[in-house]
Amino acid sequence: MRMSSKSTLCFFSAAMSAQLLMAPGCILASPQAAGQGQVLSNAAANDPVRFDVSPPLTALLATAPAQQAVRQTQVPIRPKQQLAGTQLSRVVKAAGSFQPSVGSLVSATTRLGFEGVGQVGGFYGTPEGLNCGSLAGYSVPPDTNAAVGDTQVVQWVNVCYAVFHKSSGTLIAGPFLGTNFWKGFGAPCETNNDGDIIIQWDKSNHRWLAAQNVFNGPPFYTCVAVSQTADATGSYYRYAFPQQAGFPDYPKWGLTSNTYYQTQNVFDATATSYLGVNVCAYDASAMLRGGTARQVCILDNSNGTLFDDNMLPADDDTASEAENAAEVLVGSIDNFLPGDSNVYEYVFKPNFGNPAKTTLTGVDGSMPISVPAFDVSWVTCVPQPDSASSEAFFANVWGFPAGTTGLVDCLDTLGDRLMYRLAHYSRNGTQHYLVAHSVLNSTAVATRWYEFRAPAPGATNLSLYQAGQTPDDGEYRWMGSVAMDKMGDIALGYSRSSAAARDYPSIYYAGQTAGDPPGTTEREALIKRGRGSQYYSYGRWGDYSSMALDGSDSCTFWYTNEFYPVDGSFAWDTWLASLKFPNCHGN
Repeated sequence: MRMSSKSTLCFFSAAMSAQLLMAPGCILASPQAAGQGQVLSNAAANDPVRFDVSPPLTALLATAPAQQAVRQTQVPIRPKQQLAGTQLSRVVKAAGSFQPSVGSLVSATTRLGFEGVGQVGGFYGTPEGLNCGSLAGYSVPPDTNAAVGDTQVVQWVNVCYAVFHKSSGTLIAGPFLGTNFWKGFGAPCETNNDGDIIIQWDKSNHRWLAAQNVFNGPPFYTCVAVSQTADATGSYYRYAFPQQAGFPDYPKWGLTSNTYYQTQNVFDATATSYLGVNVCAYDASAMLRGGTARQVCILDNSNGTLFDDNMLPADDDTASEAENAAEVLVGSIDNFLPGDSNVYEYVFKPNFGNPAKTTLTGVDGSMPISVPAFDVSWVTCVPQPDSASSEAFFANVWGFPAGTTGLVDCLDTLGDRLMYRLAHYSRNGTQHYLVAHSVLNSTAVATRWYEFRAPAPGATNLSLYQAGQTPDDGEYRWMGSVAMDKMGDIALGYSRSSAAARDYPSIYYAGQTAGDPPGTTEREALIKRGRGSQYYSYGRWGDYSSMALDGSDSCTFWYTNEFYPVDGSFAWDTWLASLKFPNCHGN
């Protein structure tokens, strides 16, 4: 979700007040013992409430936009907050609990690098750039993500998207408001530009998928647009599906050849009480031809314990024509304070023809995967340099009295969840699953990454193959995203910052070259240096970044994240960069 600079302070205060009123003696529920996993089969099936075929997106620009609703809420909504109470303030760092293995300088090198969609242009002294703020006002965080197709790269941030040439990085079209995907479709998809956006490339079918939930409810909806061709500026099949379970926060998507998967944390209508995680499947085979596509969802409340949350569906990085019998999901890392030594697996088997046979296995943390112990970086936030210009900034831009200090944001790591994506690569018959999250180390915050494996095509019995982590050197590294190429090389992108002078939030990458010892994270390299700190923007950063693999060669990675070109408030910019390991060669 996005936060408006004009309308969120009262909600933020209310959320903080609610946190202070939580019972201090709450104990988090423990998972069931490992085994086959608890199973839910309470599926709800829905047809779309509306679907059509759009004109080309470029043609839609000539039509007048519908009046857009303004949503008033945007702070991070944490499912475990109502259970954890004041335990959150008692998290203690487990110094030295994981000793990261650091190798030589990462061998991957960047190829292209260019500016993406930003909040402002020609303001605060920044280049004109790709100005989204002039279209929709100012918001945080950008929810930065991108996908790479046959010839194009599409980046979508709060609340605009743009299309670029993959070969050169030059702009093809945009930026456009996100609701341009549904212009002429009617409310609520056309009239709610609510954030938590996802752009994806279906590698099996060479199509684009754009998705955004409607938070202005009840009723709540998921809006999906699937391209008719590989051209992101062309026509789309457009759908509006109901989200009947409740307020559908932080939706994430995973694409397979014949089914598209979506997860979201579900809250009551006021977004204050956690109800469970809704796991949904969409009939991609029908959506790819513009037919009536069924949605099948299971609401998982962990049999009343509310243990399960923040699931990520596996997203295929290899094209496949095989039918997918089941979808692997992982999540729920924030269940023990101060620490845990498990990541939790779930297996979702949708049945569109007979929804009653749809199942979700692993409920209530009943399928743990053992990993090295970690402490979630839930209450730790990331410092930034407090420059000499801050006093003048607050006085000139916000009108604070001379001498005002202390408004440099302490940035939110969103450390209570795994970071998008759960990248799935099928290589030589083995299934590889990669994901990252933020953890505490002895001096700061680190990005931890995992590679889980399943032994054969179709297998869902995941186990940990390796775990890696960025160095414990006083730098804060967070908002990571990770993927694997066809050679087994691993690329990891993230943000890095500290309170040291001029150590502004910047974009870095590291990784592992195939053949490195398991668990080794090679030394990082810079993608884009930040030149300023974020001021007075509620500490919002992220909520996610995106490491995408180019399916046309299965070698080239594309990473996108945010930075500040100068000190600013609600004035982020974004960057896109391609990178490649030297031992990986195209088709």
